[in-house]
Amino acid sequence: MKLSIENLALSHGERRLLDGVDAVLAPGKVTAILGAAGAGKAVLLRALAGRADADAGHVRLGGRLIGRLGRAERARAIALVEHHDRRRRFGRAPADLAAALAARPAWLLAGDPLSALDPAAQFARIEQLRAAADQGMGIVVTLADPVLAGRLADAVLLLGGGRMIAFGAPGDALAHQPLRAAFGVEVMVIGDARGRLLPVPIGCAE
Repeated sequence: MKLSIENLALSHGERRLLDGVDAVLAPGKVTAILGAAGAGKAVLLRALAGRADADAGHVRLGGRLIGRLGRAERARAIALVEHHDRRRRFGRAPADLAAALAARPAWLLAGDPLSALDPAAQFARIEQLRAAADQGMGIVVTLADPVLAGRLADAVLLLGGGRMIAFGAPGDALAHQPLRAAFGVEVMVIGDARGRLLPVPIGCAE
């Protein structure tokens, strides 16, 4: 079942967080929602799980409005593992993520699943998430690091300035111009051992 985002707009109080987000997320793939701090990644992730009210637009799961699904049906279809604050992250986030993966939902939505991990642990977590996607699970993660997005994702939804800057394959969404618009940085693209292109920030854009 595809997750479809249709011209979605989200606010917090009087502040518009996101406007005009439009994308179709494919099952069996890893999609990274990438952006700087405050770009709206967390609220978009909650909207995909049916836990944030939209000002405009819709989220659909397999063609059905996410808000029209019953609570039990939605829980079977979508597991949401949100970012934990620093006091709880080390004790609960890995266990929560492992439990969500073991439950085998159609979709796993994970907030910052690679944060606070050393490089070896990040590689292990990436393999874990990619293995779940290879078995047919749709994976959506929020990230603030374009290098990690390049390592993990099959598709990238790039946010900046309250809008969707790019959505597509990493080679397109993680190009110089979109990343400059989203993060205000210049990048150097390198290849990893598996042939993935990684955009490494090298300085602030002038």
